[in-house]
Amino acid sequence: MKKFTLLLALLTSTLAMADRIAIIGAMDSEIKILLSEMKEVKKEERATVVFYEGKLLNKDVVVFKSGIGKVNAAMSTTIAMEEYDVNKIIFTGVAGAINKNLNITDVVISDYLVQHDYDTTIFGSKKGAVPGSVDTKFFADKQLINIAKNSAQKVLGKNKVYIGTIATGDQFIADKKAVEALETDFGAWAVEMEGAAVAHVANLYKTPIVVIRSMSDKADGSAHMNYNDFVNIAADNSAKIVMNMLLEM
Repeated sequence: MKKFTLLLALLTSTLAMADRIAIIGAMDSEIKILLSEMKEVKKEERATVVFYEGKLLNKDVVVFKSGIGKVNAAMSTTIAMEEYDVNKIIFTGVAGAINKNLNITDVVISDYLVQHDYDTTIFGSKKGAVPGSVDTKFFADKQLINIAKNSAQKVLGKNKVYIGTIATGDQFIADKKAVEALETDFGAWAVEMEGAAVAHVANLYKTPIVVIRSMSDKADGSAHMNYNDFVNIAADNSAKIVMNMLLEM
């Protein structure tokens, strides 16, 4: 009886330690490929967010659309942490290019993330210095960065994959001066509307995270036109990278 109890305890412990990976996109287009490949899916709605729990390439995952913006991203990530025992997070999707070396459909993998619209500089703090950040930054996980980099290079080739800081704010950036400010203030490579909020939650929970962003536009005066033309291509590329990552995890 004691042996059986010990075996049961070890089995329970092993199951508890198994990876469950949260894969998040802000929009339907960013997760549609992933959902189409999932098996054994259980669907559940919480706070208007639909969570799809199941298997993807034999990995335990929960895939969901966070919705656009920092509040939606932080709320849905917190639900995933609390309700689905998530211990790794991958955010997939599109972004606007900041660094001049980037072309549309290139990919930026986060090393750090910043909330560029958080501003309490009137009190002497740095722009983007959100409580909980380290010198304005939220960290991505080094192991996940390396896996994402290798996977992205397999999907797109080495000359289209970069690692850099991603800036997040509740704005669609489409102005050259704003782009220059993001590069000057934060050294940002790309800009979007969710990643740093997700990283904020992940860092507080001490959970590994990486954000993968495929460039849908140049974040300048032509951004809205480029975005409409390339958003689906960029979103699909990012999702394919995530699929490749799962094979390496």
